Amino acid sequence: MTAADQRPLPRGLALASLACAYAVATSGTILMPLIVAMLMRRFAIGEDLATGVAGIEILGVALACALLPHRIARAPRRFAAAGAVGAVLAQAAGAWLPSLAAVGLARGVAGLCEGALFVVVASSLSHGAAAERAWGGVILGAGILDGALLLGASSLPPAWADRWLFVVFAAAFALLAWPSARAGSVAAGVAPARPGERLRWRTLLPIWTLLILAYGVLAAQWAVADVVGQRLGLAPATSGLLLSLASVLGIAGCGVAAHPLSHAWRQPIVVVALAVMAASALGFFVARDELGFFAAQLVITLAFYALTPMLTARLSALDSDGALVARSVVVCFVSVALGTVLAGSLLARLGSLGLGLLLALCACAAIPFTRAALTDLAPPIFNPPATDLP
Repeated sequence: MTAADQRPLPRGLALASLACAYAVATSGTILMPLIVAMLMRRFAIGEDLATGVAGIEILGVALACALLPHRIARAPRRFAAAGAVGAVLAQAAGAWLPSLAAVGLARGVAGLCEGALFVVVASSLSHGAAAERAWGGVILGAGILDGALLLGASSLPPAWADRWLFVVFAAAFALLAWPSARAGSVAAGVAPARPGERLRWRTLLPIWTLLILAYGVLAAQWAVADVVGQRLGLAPATSGLLLSLASVLGIAGCGVAAHPLSHAWRQPIVVVALAVMAASALGFFVARDELGFFAAQLVITLAFYALTPMLTARLSALDSDGALVARSVVVCFVSVALGTVLAGSLLARLGSLGLGLLLALCACAAIPFTRAALTDLAPPIFNPPATDLP
């Protein structure tokens, strides 16, 4: 990528609009525990079925990111407005829809709207110079908004939440709707990058390898956290509260990327973050009390959020219109799904110490890819042929 392809990044109110849009776009993963618990009570179903219905929202995000990024990037104002309004309506509809199938359909629509907003944010930061600070600020701001919503909704009485939880989400998204829609104007002001050669796999694979291993390690640890908590004598409600608190506080790790020197120090930051993830993963499974359980989960989440803006910024630097970042999200979702599915069986076969060692080794295995992933070798901008649905 030549210097001419680089451009200034959004600041101030424009960056705040992107943070609001990103908060709506990523709310599904943050709020899923509350949605699953509510669906279990409201429809008297098991956790597996409730998780599957809530997960339709994530599928909607993945579909939008995989199939529609070029179309969304070509009309960001329209899709940002539609995504912001559609997310509000889809959330509100869930409170009155009578059947589980109808609620599942509403979750899918919400996911498509959230995916559109994600692509708009990715497009706004595409082919930008040293985007670590921008991504750090966006993810940190969005995390504060989603974290406040998570903690506030968690305090609702269960009987009240069973009926009105989706209305609470809709009201919160309505407050974010105008700045989220304004994100489309930020993206519309981004001139498309000049087409270049096709991005080579040797440039992309190290970045994806880092993302796959980091997301997989965190997802696997989360997947068995309840089992580990029970072995420590923690009630499921206590484990859930500690995990939610660690998730909210861990977003502060994005502050590392938001520092002015983050771009110059990005390789050491990612290496240290991966090493901390390895140590925390092992420490989580050998914890002996509630404090150790919480501390290990908090530290691994802080490290995870310290490194992900660095990798996302690297993808943005190679991206012409947000499509590469959007499709990389699908890769991360696959990694999360694999980590979640495999964690339980691996814990049963390897035991706590064995699984902790395996996750630590996975985090350490990512370290050798850091240099190849983050070294500037002036690669061409990612600009593949359009593959969106007609």
